[in-house]
Amino acid sequence: MKQRVQERALMGEQVRQGPVGVREAGPEDAEFLVDMLLAAINWTGEDRYTRKQILKDKSTSLYVAGWQREGDLGVIAVDLAGPNGLQIPIGAAWVRRFPARNPGFGFVSEDVPELSMAVISHHRGRGIGSGLLRALATRLQAAGITRISLSVEHGNPAKSLYERLGFTLHSEQETATTMVADVATLAQSVRS
Repeated sequence: MKQRVQERALMGEQVRQGPVGVREAGPEDAEFLVDMLLAAINWTGEDRYTRKQILKDKSTSLYVAGWQREGDLGVIAVDLAGPNGLQIPIGAAWVRRFPARNPGFGFVSEDVPELSMAVISHHRGRGIGSGLLRALATRLQAAGITRISLSVEHGNPAKSLYERLGFTLHSEQETATTMVADVATLAQSVRS
C-alpha cells in the first residue's frame, strides 16, 4: 500500500489519506455510482470494460440506470480533507431490487436487493469498505430489509471481506459466486 502511494506521489498524482465520512447517496450521485460500478467490474486493475460499454450493456447498466428509483438505497464514502472543505467521493455501497425477468448477476429473489460496492483503488485497504457496509446495514435495517445478495468474481480479494462480515455462499457460477447475508448479522459483524 505504501509503495503504491509513493509511486502515485512520484507520478505527480495527489493522494489523500485524510479522514473519511459517510453520507446518504442521492440522485446527484448517479454519475459517481457509474464510476464505482466501473471500478467494481474492473477490480483487477485492467480496463476490461469502459464506461460506455457498461452503460450500453443491459446486464450492467441495470445497476445504475435511473438511480435513485423507489427502493434504491446507498451510501457514499467521502474524503473530508478536500480543498476548501470539499467532500470528495471515494467509495460507494448501494442496493437495488431486480425483477426475476431482468435479474442482476447476484440475483436471489425479487425481495432480496443486490449489493454493489467499490472504493477508489488508492483508498482501498483502509477499512472504508467495512465502514460503507456498516452505514448501509443501519439504513437497510431501518428500511425493513432483512437479506441482501451480491455477486463476486472468482479471485476478487473482496470476497474475504464479504465472508468476514457474514456473507455466505448461495450459488457458484462459472466465473463468480453469489453470496447472501442476513442484514442483522451483517450489522452486528461490522460493529464488532
